Amino acid sequence: MAELIESSAAPPKPPREEPTADLSAEIIKSVERWPEDRVTCRRIGANTYRCNWWSAADKSGDDNPRMEGLLVTTHRVRKSRFLNVTKSMGGLVIVERSEVASN
Repeated sequence: MAELIESSAAPPKPPREEPTADLSAEIIKSVERWPEDRVTCRRIGANTYRCNWWSAADKSGDDNPRMEGLLVTTHRVRKSRFLNVTKSMGGLVIVERSEVASN
């Protein structure tokens, strides 16, 4: 008859991501964009970034569509994505995290 032996050892932890240099500026230059887009990117984890694509807001529904400048919010987030980014010999390796994508 086989003997059951319980182990008190904790299950192994998943491998930890090794942080690299902040690649936000390079990501902004690398991602696809529309001509009128302004892209912002912020590091939120070791190799995880949140990028937002900003574009001019539609002013047709405003009560004063001629109002411009810093008086009103003129841009809206058109698209927002979470990206896993690493750097290889060939450049940036960008993988979209589809489970948390929005827009």
